[in-house]
Amino acid sequence: MPFRIFNSVRKYLSNETEYTCLPGDKTMASPDYSNKATSKMREGLNAIRQINDSVKLLSLNARIEAARAGASGKTFAVVAEEMKTLSDRVQVIAEKLDSEITITEQEISATETQARGNRLSDLAFNAIEVLDRNLYERTADVRWWATEAAFVDACRSSGDEHRRRVAVSRMGVILKNYTIYKELILADVNGRIIANGKPDRYSLCDTDVSGRSWFQGAMATSTGNEYFVQDVEKCPLTGDLAVIYSAAVREGGETYGKVIGVLAVVFDWAQADYIVKNVRLSEEEKKNSRILLFNRDGYVIASSDGKGILAENVAGLEGVRRALKGEKGFTIETADRKKIMVAFARTPGYETYRGLGWGCAILSPT
Repeated sequence: MPFRIFNSVRKYLSNETEYTCLPGDKTMASPDYSNKATSKMREGLNAIRQINDSVKLLSLNARIEAARAGASGKTFAVVAEEMKTLSDRVQVIAEKLDSEITITEQEISATETQARGNRLSDLAFNAIEVLDRNLYERTADVRWWATEAAFVDACRSSGDEHRRRVAVSRMGVILKNYTIYKELILADVNGRIIANGKPDRYSLCDTDVSGRSWFQGAMATSTGNEYFVQDVEKCPLTGDLAVIYSAAVREGGETYGKVIGVLAVVFDWAQADYIVKNVRLSEEEKKNSRILLFNRDGYVIASSDGKGILAENVAGLEGVRRALKGEKGFTIETADRKKIMVAFARTPGYETYRGLGWGCAILSPT
């Protein structure tokens, strides 16, 4: 009887070799394969325990029957005792296997978490890098267009209506071909707007912008190679979220010419929505995750769910704080009483554009 029982265990295990591997085996092909392997191992272990329970019961019954039989049952009593000894050994082995399987499961879980965290932090880095490359081009645009003859002439003769109209016409051509901009604005050295690209939509002529940081920043530049960028805000001129890049317009369009005005380009911040909504997550991950861009103060400046823009501060998350310090990686933490993974990265900058200290975080359930 006991030999038939344990042979059945061996047969059960031999039939499940497709997913069976030793605990701690470093050759496991993938977390998914390994999960299947440990699942099958647990099934086998449970089968062993169930059979061993039957052996224990048979051994107990055998000892009872041997005791009733008296002297004639001594041989049967010896067999029953051997069955008990064998059962005890099987129980010890089963407990050891259970412990090893548990350790293996923990190792697999840790490996899965590490792999997933690394993947998501890479995606966060890619998202912020794509944005940086995009914004670098904006710095090139504003410096280049600040040398446009039409803009230089309009600033040099700010009261000349013909030159103002030429500047407006040139802005219209630019905006038609560069749809990522909401508006182009040209101001004289006193901060008075003398031209804008969409006068029919935004009546900005003669508006005083001398107190705006983008105007003051451009006026403070030393050469035509420099520029100023104003962080994401609701632009009071267009009423939309925008990032404004500005550069000084200089006499003759020369790099070291005298400052005669300021050109500003209003970047349509809706472009950032496209980036956070198109991070390469699976459809299931997208349903359960939230992708955020945040500024140097931890305020949300873009989100995949469109919530919290310039109102929600996420600096309370350890992952965000680490990103703001320049780190890249992931954390497992609790938010709103739920355990989540926070994968993060900070803007690395691109070429001459050093960025504004923004970061990206992907929040997803563990």
